[in-house]
Amino acid sequence: MTHAFAVDLRGLIDLLSEHLYAGPEVYIRELMQNGVDAIRARLALDGEAFAPTLEFAVQDDTLTFTDNGVGLTPEDIHTFLATIGRSSKRGSVEFIGQFGIGLLACFLVSERIEVVSRSASGTPPLLWVGHADGSYALADGPDDTPIGTRVILRARADRAQYLLADRVAAWAGDYGALLPYPIVVQEPGQRTTVNARGAPWLDHSAGEDARRAAVLAYGEALLGTPPLAFVDIHTEAGDVRGVAFVLPWTPTLEARGQHRVYVRHMLLSEEEAQLVPKWAFFVKAVLDAGGLRPNAARDALRDDAVLHAARREIAQTLRRWLIDLAERTPDTLRHLIALHYLSIKALAAEDDAFLELFLRWLPFESSAGRLTLPEVLAHAGGAEVRYVADLNLYRQAAQLAAPGGPPVIHAVYTYDATLLERYGALHPEVQVSRLDASDLVQELTPLTPAERSATAELLTAARDTLAALDADARLSRFEPAALCALAFPRAGRDLHRTRETVASGAGGGLWAGLLDDLQADAPDGYATEVHFNLNHPLLVRAAQLPDGPLLRRVLGMLYVQALLLGHHPLTARELGLLNGGLLDLIGAALDGPDAATPSTIHLN
Repeated sequence: MTHAFAVDLRGLIDLLSEHLYAGPEVYIRELMQNGVDAIRARLALDGEAFAPTLEFAVQDDTLTFTDNGVGLTPEDIHTFLATIGRSSKRGSVEFIGQFGIGLLACFLVSERIEVVSRSASGTPPLLWVGHADGSYALADGPDDTPIGTRVILRARADRAQYLLADRVAAWAGDYGALLPYPIVVQEPGQRTTVNARGAPWLDHSAGEDARRAAVLAYGEALLGTPPLAFVDIHTEAGDVRGVAFVLPWTPTLEARGQHRVYVRHMLLSEEEAQLVPKWAFFVKAVLDAGGLRPNAARDALRDDAVLHAARREIAQTLRRWLIDLAERTPDTLRHLIALHYLSIKALAAEDDAFLELFLRWLPFESSAGRLTLPEVLAHAGGAEVRYVADLNLYRQAAQLAAPGGPPVIHAVYTYDATLLERYGALHPEVQVSRLDASDLVQELTPLTPAERSATAELLTAARDTLAALDADARLSRFEPAALCALAFPRAGRDLHRTRETVASGAGGGLWAGLLDDLQADAPDGYATEVHFNLNHPLLVRAAQLPDGPLLRRVLGMLYVQALLLGHHPLTARELGLLNGGLLDLIGAALDGPDAATPSTIHLN
C-alpha cells in the first residue's frame, strides 16, 4: 500500500522563516518577483502594448500588492498557486519566482492571503483565499478586475511592523532599484515611486559623457564618496552586466568580496561573494545577471558551471583594465597600488596569475632607492635580482652596494621575499638570490700576501682586542672607502648578542632563560665577524701604530662604530667600551694637544 506525504504547512512556514529566509521582510521581494515574472510573461504576449507597473497600497494593517502582468487562469491557480515548489515556467518563458514558495513567504506576516486575478488569455477573474493551516478556497472574482493580479495581506498581530508604509517603501526600493518600470508605494494622501527606473550604466540615450556622470553619481551614493574609477562589466556567460567601482580606500577583511548583485533586475544580495574573483578586493561591483540562477532562498547565486565561466570573464575584464590603466594613466595605477599595497602583495604571494599581473608595478625598497622589479633588472643587466631578508644585514649590504651597480632589495617587509622567490620560480631566466652574511663577506676583497705580512701586527692587535667581546677580526679592502669597518653577526650566533643585551638590563628573567635555551643549539665560535677596511685612511694610519693601548682603543671604537652602523644591539661591555672611548676623547680635548694617551683599555 502506498501513501502520500502529509505536509504541515505551519511547520513548513516556521522552517522557512528560521532557516531559508533572512527575515520576514522577504515577502516584499517574493511579491515583487512574482509580479515581475507576470509582467515578463505579458510582455512576451503583448510586446509594448501596455505600461508595466508594480504597486503597494498600505492602509492601517493591510497591504495590497498589484501587478498588471499576465494574470492567472484557473489552471494556473491549481498548478502554481496551490502547489508548493512547482516551477513557474510557462511556455517558452522561464521565471525566477515560484508562486507557491512566494506565497509561503507572505504567510510569514499574515495568516490569510487573498489573491484576485484576471488572465490576459480572456478567462474570467478568480478569487483565491489561502490560510496558514493549509486550506484554501477558489471562487469567481469581481467582474471589474483588470488584467493582472492583486494580493491582499492583513498583518499578524506580532508582525504589524513589517507592513508599515516607510518600511515597505524602503524594501521595495532596494529590491527593485534596477527594474525598468515603476514601483509605486501608496498610503493615504501620498503616492511615491521608489525606484530610479533602471541601471544608469545601460542608459546611452544622452551620450557617453552623461552616462559616465550618472554612473559615477551612482557610485558616490553607493560608497558614500566618489570612486577612483569604474569598470564596465559584460559577460557572455550568464549575461552579466554592470560596473565595478574602484574603491578609494583599503577595505577591511570583513568588507572584501561583498558585491551588490541582481538577477534579472531584482536584488539578490548586497553581500554576494561568488561572482567577482576574490583577488579583486579593490572594487565594489554592482552586477545584474540575466542568465544566472539563484539558490532556493534567492539570497545567493547557484554555484554552477555558468557562474564559474562568468567569474572568469569578469576577471579577464578587470585584468585588461589594469593593463590598460598602466599604459594610459600610470599615476592612477600607482595611487591604486599605494592604497591597497599590502593586500595586493598578499594575493600575489598566493596567485601566480595575479603575481604576473601586478609584480611589474609593485615598488621595492632597495640600495638604489624605491624601484619596481623591471627597474631593478635594468640596473642589473636584466638577469639578476639580489635581496636581503634581514634588516640589519640589509643595512650592511646597502652600504656595500656600488653606485650604478646591481642594487640590493630590502625584502624585510611582509611578503617581499616570497614574491621575489615566486617570481624567480616563474622566470628561470632571472637569477633571484637571497644574500646572507657569508655572501656579503665574499664580496670583500682579501689582502694580498704582501699586505697580510705588512699588517700582521695590526690583525693580531685587532683579534686580541675583540676576542673579549666575542668577535673575530678580519682585514679586507672594500668600497665605499668611507666605511672603516663592517660587522656581520654569524648565522645562529645573533642570539648571543641579544641574550647579553637582555641579561644586562633587568636581570634577565624568563626571556633571558628562553634565549639561553635557544643559544644552547647555536654553533660554536665568535658571535660576530668584523672586517676592517684598509681602503680607509684611518686604518692605513692605524697600521703604522705600535701595538699598545692607543691602537687597541682605536680598534675597539671602530668595532663599536661598525655595530652602530649595522644597527646591532650593544652589550654592556660594548657600551662600556664606547663610553670609555668618548671619555678619553673628551679628556684629550680638555687636556690639550700634549695630553697623554690612555694607558689602559677597559672592556668590562
